[in-house]
Amino acid sequence: MRIEERFAIKLPDNLPAEVACPLICGGGTVFEAVVDYVQSGTRVAVASIGGLGTAAIRFSKLFGGHVTALSRGEAKRDKCIGAGADDYYGCLGDDDAMNALAGKFDLIIDTSPANADVGPYMGMLKFNGTYCRVGIPAATDMTFKFDYIPLIFTQKKIAGSIITGTRRMNRMLKLASEKLDMFAKDKDDWHTEVVPFSEVNEVMDKLASGQNDKTYRYLLKW
Repeated sequence: MRIEERFAIKLPDNLPAEVACPLICGGGTVFEAVVDYVQSGTRVAVASIGGLGTAAIRFSKLFGGHVTALSRGEAKRDKCIGAGADDYYGCLGDDDAMNALAGKFDLIIDTSPANADVGPYMGMLKFNGTYCRVGIPAATDMTFKFDYIPLIFTQKKIAGSIITGTRRMNRMLKLASEKLDMFAKDKDDWHTEVVPFSEVNEVMDKLASGQNDKTYRYLLKW
């Protein structure tokens, strides 16, 4: 494979591939949103905790945010606190529990691939807050709605964000390489499995059949 040099990304020598590869994908997706919206003191909520959510917690902390992880139930509490979250609420899917957090956040980064009602999320935002969607629902379920009056009179924003470009990608990898205690303290924390390229078909079968519940990324190695 050949590409133009300006599109190439140099991996820092001290950044393990098991960490760098998830960052280049999911990490870059949330890094764009963090750079655009998070600064020191920003009250950030990260909704849905998987590969993207874990990276969003770490980068939001790196940029000075006060970070709250939002998930369904208590199963991921220790994981989120270990990644750097200041608070944790197992409230997603429970309208009463979400309503109890009304007006609490400046920013919500929603990493879920499910097309949930945005209303409860918008209620958790402060005035002038931003709901930023990075998780992409199925192509057959892409539509959402929200009323104009609560949007206009609270000056809230609904935004989307996609994977960052090469300039910010290089910045992200450099930051991660300088904060190995945060990003590479435990390579297993990224749930990346390294397999030989000869096993690519087996990997695709696992993904297609949903047998990868404990693996967020597969790294194919020649």
